[in-house]
Parts: sequence; structure tokens; C-alpha cells
Amino acid sequence: MIVGQLQSRLQRQYDLAFPYEVVQFVSHDEQLARQLSQQGQAPDARSEHSRPHPEPECLFIQQGSDTLEFTLYLDKTVMAAVSRHQETDQHTASADTTASLDNLCTVMEGVSHAVCLLWHAHHERQIRPVDLELQAEIDKFLLLLTSSERCLDRRQLHQQLFHQCRYVSEPGSELHARYRRANDFAADYCRWLVTQFIDNLDTSGLKTELARFYRLSGQAKFDRIQRLH
Repeated sequence: MIVGQLQSRLQRQYDLAFPYEVVQFVSHDEQLARQLSQQGQAPDARSEHSRPHPEPECLFIQQGSDTLEFTLYLDKTVMAAVSRHQETDQHTASADTTASLDNLCTVMEGVSHAVCLLWHAHHERQIRPVDLELQAEIDKFLLLLTSSERCLDRRQLHQQLFHQCRYVSEPGSELHARYRRANDFAADYCRWLVTQFIDNLDTSGLKTELARFYRLSGQAKFDRIQRLH
């Protein structure tokens, strides 16, 4: 299953260890997602009047004094589209069209959020919504870079992900600012990774850098990216 495969790739990429399977927290139930959204459990929950249907990917979180519960909603239509490519061995070529790239990115983003949340919870570390978004943007680039070699080179992929992206949140809103900040910082970091490690075929250096970066606190990640300029 694509969710398990993506989790495994992320854990190998960052040398992460924790005893949880993301698939155990996944739901494709749209009605449940709408109920959770109404309860305000999503980090970016919006009014149901302005959003009659849930986003195709959403992480719903409920935290108690010493417990953390969450549900990762992934739209079943999106999952079916990605699975069709996987079953026919076309998922590596799915970046040929905007629609297929969007579907794959939707699933990647959800799994990235879940892995990041699980790792931080397992190690009793705090994480902010903007930190989840930053890591997801980086994860999508790196995962697609190794999945779409026949379709897009690294600079085309960088352009498509970070400069041709669409924001569904209203300009001037807190959500728009969060996604824009995460996107801009991730674009800078991924560009640096390409020139510093990937272009030079420095696999060992890249793995060390990624493992170290993942373990930084949220603000420390933004500070590090700023220092790279």
C-alpha cells in the first residue's frame, strides 16, 4: 500500500525509528472528516459553510493532558487514482500531468504530516502547524525527486512544486501566510540541497544533513535555512 511505502521511505531517508504504522490512523470516510472538522480538531479547520467538503488531505488532532489522538483523512478518490498508477507501474511517471502530480503530492503530504507528528509525539517533542508544513514541502520534493526521474529533472521539479503551486487559503489570512512561509523556506532549503549534495552525488553528506535537520526544533529549522543564504 502506498501509505506504508511512503512511510518506509521517509523513515529510511531521515533514519527515524518509532513503533507506529501510519496506515492505522488513516480514514477515507468523508462523513467522519466533516464531523471532525466541525469539532475544530484540524490545525487548519475552517467553517463548514465555506467548505462543504473536506480537503482531500487533512490531519485531525485531539490532544489531552497526557494523550494524543489523530486521524489522517485521505480522500478515497485520490487514493484510488494513485493506486491505479501504482498497480500498473506508472506511479513513477505520474508527474507527467498536473492532476496526477497533485494526487501523489496530496498523499505524500498526508503521510509526511503523520510521520512527523508520530516521531515528535514518540519523543515527547512539540511541533507547530507551520513546522509540519515546512517538513511536508521538503519531503514531497525529495520523494518525487527519486520517483520521477524519467519525467522531470530536479530543476523542473523544483519549479513545479515551489513556484507553480496554488494556495487555496485566502490571501492575507493566517493560513495563507503559514503555507507561503513553509513553501518559500522549503524552496530555499531544497535548492541548497541540490547544489550542495545532489549535484555532487554526495549521498552520505545528504543523508547526514537530512537526519540532522529533521531533528532540529521547528524554529531552529527556519533559522538554519536563513543562515544558508
